[in-house]
Amino acid sequence: MRTKYRQWAVDYLDEHPEVVFEQIDFSNPFFLDKPFKMEIGSGKGDFIVEMAKKYPDVNYLAVERVRTVAGMMVKKIVEEDIPNVKVFANDINIIFNEIKDESVDEIYLNFVDPWPKKRHAKRRLTYINLLNQYYRILKKGGLVIFKSDNDGLFEFTNEEFTKTKFKVLVSEEKYEFDSEKDAMTEYETKFRNRGQNIHRIIAIK
Repeated sequence: MRTKYRQWAVDYLDEHPEVVFEQIDFSNPFFLDKPFKMEIGSGKGDFIVEMAKKYPDVNYLAVERVRTVAGMMVKKIVEEDIPNVKVFANDINIIFNEIKDESVDEIYLNFVDPWPKKRHAKRRLTYINLLNQYYRILKKGGLVIFKSDNDGLFEFTNEEFTKTKFKVLVSEEKYEFDSEKDAMTEYETKFRNRGQNIHRIIAIK
């Protein structure tokens, strides 16, 4: 479901340059001094905030192109005083143009837009062209961790991984939540409360 435009949320991005990267500079110590993990399509930030609290020795970049939603996420980060998360409120393809090979430890894809129509397959964040970019920027042994409630996207993603150099370690139709190592998004909480199955894939470079 699309989030309605909120001017306050967009303004919030400009008001907090300490959290928001308007431009990406991967020579910034934020990306170099600690393990660096990235969530693409971070939504309102429930997952990334909880992961950052669990792992304070990891730096996280949250990528969310919808600026209203990104502003809501930044508000959570500021209010909870989370120092190890930065937000890039723009398209992921901009990052691909800037980031060097083997720079990222993990990539999270949580409940991303399934783009269910076949003609929109190239827009899916697990389309082969994007998976190949993830492979390029991940360090050796780096992971892509994918979660979704959508059966079609789960099937599509499994198939796309077979076309890449990734090795799929886990592909499970019913993922039992691991509270020690994982965190839930807003959508995951909602879906689990309804009793829906959550799918998960973990692939390694």
